[in-house]
Amino acid sequence: MRDLIEFIRQYDPEFPSKVRGASTEETARLEQLVSRDLPAHYKEFLLHLGKNMGDLQMPGTDFHIGRVLKFYEVGKRKPPARYIFIGAQLDDPYDRYLLDCGDSPRQDCPVLRADPQEPFKTTDNLWVSFPSLKDMLFVLAFSVKRMESLPHRRQFIPSLEEGEDGLSRVPPGLMDSLGKVMAMQGFERQPYTSELNPLFERGDAAFYASRNPEGGGMTAELAAQDERELKKLVEILCDNTALL
Repeated sequence: MRDLIEFIRQYDPEFPSKVRGASTEETARLEQLVSRDLPAHYKEFLLHLGKNMGDLQMPGTDFHIGRVLKFYEVGKRKPPARYIFIGAQLDDPYDRYLLDCGDSPRQDCPVLRADPQEPFKTTDNLWVSFPSLKDMLFVLAFSVKRMESLPHRRQFIPSLEEGEDGLSRVPPGLMDSLGKVMAMQGFERQPYTSELNPLFERGDAAFYASRNPEGGGMTAELAAQDERELKKLVEILCDNTALL
């Protein structure tokens, strides 16, 4: 997670002094409890930010190593071996966060949300939130550390279309059209995240989009230093993409 910390440092030089990692003994204890090696990116996250994420917070959500260890030491509803519990929402809807690690060791894994009131007997109560832990953390960092540093902000939702199955979905070409529009407006795509979670930087403005890997929902946000420039960019995005 050094790349994440260095990424945040450019917006908040004091950030490295605000965070604290878990000990190697704690990560070893967690590996013992889950009976498998931790994915490399999650283990790095714990060793750098596992005891204190500073002000890099997902509202109402706790990823502290202590909560994870307690879940496995005293919890009664544990997930199957392919999933690793990594955190929980503290406020309604009280969802749990899991990594879907499959049956073999991986460097990174998709991040799922699960209803804690339902047993882990089927996958019906599991929803994919991010294609990887890295995507989730960089989107969170960009939203908290970059977007909040700019005074004028605007959120978007996609104009959904009906798929062949009759269900509403995000238009499949939306992410490509966003990339083209942002490039034409002088934004540079940041190299840290997947195509589902692009981050764009221009100095006086920033933009990110986050699409559900299963094709359902999507969020997007634009921020700018100047209000008139924000309004101009909003108009361009709404005229040339499926964002509203």
